[in-house]
Amino acid sequence: MQQLAQFGKCDHLSLQTCMRSILQIDPISVIEIYGNDEKNLNIGLKTLVSVLTFSKFSHAYFELVKYIFNIIIITKKLKRNHMSIYKLKKRIRTISQEYCINNDMIFLASQLSQLYLDIISTLGSRIKIYGTKIFLRNVEIQNQIRCLLFSGIRSVVLWNQFGGNQLHLIAYRCHIVQHAKIILCSLKK
Repeated sequence: MQQLAQFGKCDHLSLQTCMRSILQIDPISVIEIYGNDEKNLNIGLKTLVSVLTFSKFSHAYFELVKYIFNIIIITKKLKRNHMSIYKLKKRIRTISQEYCINNDMIFLASQLSQLYLDIISTLGSRIKIYGTKIFLRNVEIQNQIRCLLFSGIRSVVLWNQFGGNQLHLIAYRCHIVQHAKIILCSLKK
């Protein structure tokens, strides 16, 4: 999100992986959500390690932490709203079927962005994105940013489904960082 908002571009493979993760409603495994390839986790794992080790104290770091907490808050609101969850799943299935037919990432971004606006934005918590105005006014970039926010919500839901919560991020921070570094090292081989 930060790269899109500041520079108007980001790693396309990671963006596509994040968008496709939203479509995975009933996956067989966790890695299936992220394209069945641990390499797709590279940027996310590096960011996780950076955030949990407090390695880069900067304005961008604090901005990222703020985004993460806002995504967690929205996820909690969503989990309490069963009708919204039902609508999301129904529309995600429709979008997924359409995407399988046309395989168009711009179409996918536009559809997921609209879904985010229609359901998630109505929950009451909006996330203010900081960046360069010229990029933030670009509709395609707006769509991509909403998709990444949506993907963040998807990841928080996944974390919760496996028993994770905010307290675990603090209590098991060292263990999480150690495990993330092990996966990152295995990706280099």
